[in-house]
Amino acid sequence: MADGGPKPDGADGVGLAQRGRSAASFADAIEAGACSRMSLSSTWFMSNQYFIPHRMMLLARMIDRETARDLHRDFGITAAEWRALGYICTMGSSSAAQICVAFEVDRAEVSRAVSRLLEGELIQRGRSRDPENRLVLTPTARGEHLHDQIKTKRRDYFEWILQDLDPRERDALDGVLGKIADRVDQRRVGRAGDRETQDDTRDRVPAD
Repeated sequence: MADGGPKPDGADGVGLAQRGRSAASFADAIEAGACSRMSLSSTWFMSNQYFIPHRMMLLARMIDRETARDLHRDFGITAAEWRALGYICTMGSSSAAQICVAFEVDRAEVSRAVSRLLEGELIQRGRSRDPENRLVLTPTARGEHLHDQIKTKRRDYFEWILQDLDPRERDALDGVLGKIADRVDQRRVGRAGDRETQDDTRDRVPAD
């Protein structure tokens, strides 16, 4: 069974000649000024198909950094705090474990974000109404107001970066990302290092 990794010279028709053409295309892109014009990492222009995941990671990092800068400049909060506030305002009563699972982040990051939000009186801690009587986080009126302000600006930003895609292209992109995410998820299922704790699983909420 193929492992999806790079093939040796000559396998599947990918040999030194094709690699030479890829390197030449990359060099041409740099020489033409594409890298400096687009302000992208030089590795973005690697033409081999195995660099597609690399470009996805670069793009996610770029968006995350832009988000962090905008949030700090305009609202004085971090990206981690916004993720936690956005989740709590959207989902209602939530736990820190649910936020960890939803955004694939560690507990320390969420704990710091929750502490800052509590200090800023943007969220509050209370008891759930279920039989387990768990500690849950809910937004304050101030937190909901800030959430609405940020959400409007985030929508404007997302619309701006997607402006060159028509509705069909957006749907196609969404579908492609879903397929890749399914494969990544399949590979990590059952691996002890990536397995969620019982607490995480118990706190998971279904995606809508």
